[in-house]
Amino acid sequence: MTLEYGGVTDPGKVRTNNEDHILVDGKNGIFIVADGMGGHNSGEVASKMACDIISKNLEAAMARKAQADRTQIVFGDNDPALSVVANHAVSSIRLANQVIYEASLSYSQNKGMGTTLVLTLYHNNSYIIGWVGDSRAYLARHNRLQQLTNDHSVVQEQIDKGFITPQQAEKSEYKNVLTKALGTDASIKPDVVETPAFPGDYVLLCTDGLTKMLSDAQILETLTGGGGPQEIAAKLAARANSAGGRDNVSAVVLHVKGNTVWDKLVDSIRKL
Repeated sequence: MTLEYGGVTDPGKVRTNNEDHILVDGKNGIFIVADGMGGHNSGEVASKMACDIISKNLEAAMARKAQADRTQIVFGDNDPALSVVANHAVSSIRLANQVIYEASLSYSQNKGMGTTLVLTLYHNNSYIIGWVGDSRAYLARHNRLQQLTNDHSVVQEQIDKGFITPQQAEKSEYKNVLTKALGTDASIKPDVVETPAFPGDYVLLCTDGLTKMLSDAQILETLTGGGGPQEIAAKLAARANSAGGRDNVSAVVLHVKGNTVWDKLVDSIRKL
């Protein structure tokens, strides 16, 4: 299987600056979307710091493993329920949290800064998805869309407990209140899932500037409507802006390609 990828970040139609940041590293299979927050442009500082720290730490960890099979975790404790590579991803997120948190305390202009974060590490024909906050990862497979992440937000907790419905959550005054973000606390516990990849898959990483503008049906339609990942990412951003573009919008799209026979079969299924 081979991986195609592309990404777009856009300020949207309302905001003058872009506090989102994306990282697309096909060589190492590292893909990140972050949505910064904080005054005095510090949100864009936090989102870029998160992407840079995590990608560099992950790249170094993977190189150590490849060269000497040294699998120790460099920041935080090992979780025996996760693979070695997934533990490296979690370790990298924890490290970024610590650096951003200390920077927010050390510099007055960065006080209160933080960022959401969702990453995909494509490794050995599988996806390792890690996240903090309400930036999301979706999987489109067999013409169905599945949300792989679960928002760290007040309304999501209320939904999970059965207090409100997803429809009520859309109108809630707390819908923008996060329960977790990178850099806002001294320590963080990211969520992580590991799932195998299959030919024909589309994976989308995105900020809430996209998901608050487009329905799941619109996202699926755009992901599977044709074009390469870079074109699809651009179409998603354009649709979000056409719907109002009330926030910065970012999208990173991955597409797994298999052999020619399989690809033809997948294409046929999509047309059903």
